[in-house]
Amino acid sequence: MFTQFTKVPLAVTRVLKVDAAVTDQLHRAVARFFFILSVLVLNGLCVPRIAAAAPADRTLSEDTKSTERKPKKKKRPAVKRKTKTRSTKAEPPPQEEQIVLEEEPSPTAPAPQSVSDAADRSHATGDAEPEPTGKPAAARGGASGHVSLETSGYMDSDHVNVLSPSVSLGVSDEVAGWSVNGHYLVDVVSAASVDIVSTASPHWTEVRHVGGISGSIAFEPLTIGAVAVISREPDYLSVTGGATLSIDLLEKNVTPYFAFSREQDSIGRTDLPHDYWRSKHVTNAQAGITLVLGRATIGSLQMDGSFERGYLAKPYRYVPLFAPGQGASVGPGASIDQVNRLRLNFRPIEQLPSARDRYALSGHLAHRGTDTTLRLDERLYADSWGLLAATSELRYIIDLSRRLEAWPHLRHHIQGQVNFWQRAYEAIPGPDGALGVPVFRTGDRELGPLQIIVLGAGARLKLADSPGSQFDLIWELDVGRTGFTDQLYISERRMIYSTLAVEATF
Repeated sequence: MFTQFTKVPLAVTRVLKVDAAVTDQLHRAVARFFFILSVLVLNGLCVPRIAAAAPADRTLSEDTKSTERKPKKKKRPAVKRKTKTRSTKAEPPPQEEQIVLEEEPSPTAPAPQSVSDAADRSHATGDAEPEPTGKPAAARGGASGHVSLETSGYMDSDHVNVLSPSVSLGVSDEVAGWSVNGHYLVDVVSAASVDIVSTASPHWTEVRHVGGISGSIAFEPLTIGAVAVISREPDYLSVTGGATLSIDLLEKNVTPYFAFSREQDSIGRTDLPHDYWRSKHVTNAQAGITLVLGRATIGSLQMDGSFERGYLAKPYRYVPLFAPGQGASVGPGASIDQVNRLRLNFRPIEQLPSARDRYALSGHLAHRGTDTTLRLDERLYADSWGLLAATSELRYIIDLSRRLEAWPHLRHHIQGQVNFWQRAYEAIPGPDGALGVPVFRTGDRELGPLQIIVLGAGARLKLADSPGSQFDLIWELDVGRTGFTDQLYISERRMIYSTLAVEATF
């Protein structure tokens, strides 16, 4: 806002008859006196307000960064005033001077809405509101905590049911730039799938426990982090440790990041002593970059590599074997009775290569509109076993009110098959007439050609939303179909998946 100063006209009620030159000098002296007096008065009023500088406009990077750790506000540069030098020449009448009153910021474009990634649910929210003008937004110091309680349920037409309650909590300080988080999950799996029934195995139920802890700390412009996860079930033990690094560049509009982890697994059977278990280790590497593409658009590109070594098969999976030339007579989706009638009397255990290198290239784009957020994800995958896959995902979040948002969700996945895949493996005749088995063989349907379509919806309700605390209720429901085009026993699988979560920040 601007205000104008104009010199006050001097009213002379009584004119003395003096020399014209004396009159001009008198007018000039009086005008100069009032001008100097006005400037001194206005300076005395404005200086205290200028000292308490108004907040600078927020940069785009502050609005589009993840809610995990918000960047610090940039300080407003000191206001420099020009010193006027008095000329020895005759001065013209003083011009109208504009003086900026700094208790109100000058007009600017509206602050962009925030676009952030909910990490674990892979969707953007646009809850941040523009700060009120005219008052500096002081960054809230001190530690804050958050807790999340979640229960997920999965059920499919292949008689697999999974119930997964979990809890996560953490403490962070946005100003100091550190955070510590922990989580614990329980998977209760009940299965009677065709893989189990086809081997005359009984229905089984098992419990998996997963716990992890992670933390990060910022040394501007670097942020480093560490993570540790342990997963335990009756016949499987996995321990993972890793580290992360991110770098904020160009006023946090460009952020490259890197991650590395090492996983050590032990695989066995519940009826085998641990000394007879097999081992597997996995090395994971990740590199990516996050870019602020506009006032309300953010994107990222990520490359993942996973390198598996050791025992990669499933110790419970047996592969039906057919006589030479008989495999073609067993069509896709053949029933258990048909397979048992045609197969040979022996059934070897699954055998896979002892090394597998996986690569994935992912792209993410999120755009925030007036009251909507569009999120697009694409992932391309290839591995050393010849498997190629592509996954596309769309999420469109709509702000129905200040406290309620909802979104539809669509996901499509398509993949080919590994290079040693066969729907029906045939025995290999030897020189002496004896029948041998293929070196590599699998009954894992996930290694064959398939296509998945998932359609879902979700909603987030803000039960409480104040500067110091937030309390949200989240619900999601997905239904999907998997089409198996070249597998035994099954041609499709229908599933339903639901999540109910409560999140609190204080």
